[in-house]
Amino acid sequence: MEEGASLIRAERRAAEATVAKQTAALLAPLAAKAMARREASWQLDSRRATVRLGYAKEGEALDLDEGDVHAILLQAFRLEGLRLALDFGKRPRPLLRLELPLPAGAGGLAEWAEAVFRVEPVETPGAVMTRLNERLPAGLRIQSWDVLAPYASPLGELAEASHWRWICPEAQVPEAARRTAAFLASAEWLWEKGGRVEGRKEIKQVDLRPLVTELRWDGATLFSTTRTGSSEPGNPLKIHAAILGLEPADLRGLLRLSLDLRADPRLAQAERFEPKLRNMYEDAVLLSGGSNITLVDEDDEEPLRLG
Repeated sequence: MEEGASLIRAERRAAEATVAKQTAALLAPLAAKAMARREASWQLDSRRATVRLGYAKEGEALDLDEGDVHAILLQAFRLEGLRLALDFGKRPRPLLRLELPLPAGAGGLAEWAEAVFRVEPVETPGAVMTRLNERLPAGLRIQSWDVLAPYASPLGELAEASHWRWICPEAQVPEAARRTAAFLASAEWLWEKGGRVEGRKEIKQVDLRPLVTELRWDGATLFSTTRTGSSEPGNPLKIHAAILGLEPADLRGLLRLSLDLRADPRLAQAERFEPKLRNMYEDAVLLSGGSNITLVDEDDEEPLRLG
């Protein structure tokens, strides 16, 4: 019911308006009841599977942005019958999140998405990835499939550094190399970044010097390393452009080669995240095992009068 309501909302512009509104109205109360049932029991659902997908975005897929990649993956899952679990928002959405997503114009060989499936696929990861890759456009391909514990940290919280490569046009190499040397020799490199402060659009200055930890040239190829994390500012195209004195569009083809991750502290402390399920299991065994605990039903069905 919830999936149907979501699909109607997504397709309401293409559908005939009256029919779409009538269908949405019929589904709304049914979807609300389904969500209430799901909220009450999702912690006991052992069929759910959290999967971290590694994928590459390059070549013809460079001009896809975060929304494009998210929509393409969702469609591929649906067409292959892989049903995603839903979140608990006002309008539940499939649990698919791109970690450290790239803007249009930038690519990566070490990109990640995290998905929660209602039921783990019965096929091997290799077989599932093969089927999905046949649905994806050129330049976009899934290359790893790792099942995670449901309490694992989001990858964005584990990322420490991104390693990049950009091939500079020959005519721009001298000036770009000069600015690179100036950046490395400076103690501070301020970049004016647009953003919101207390709900208002403002220009704020960000020091890029501690954010970019490596810049080196190999001929016309620039290799760089940037600190990466959910708290770090900026679009990688804009950050590199601010250093090199170029427009972000000039850096089309900037490629993330790899991502440094620290160990997940939650996986090392699994016992802290599983006590509820363990205690519920122990209580169930205790109550069904002939213990001396007596269950008392105090519901005498007498009416309660107020006032």
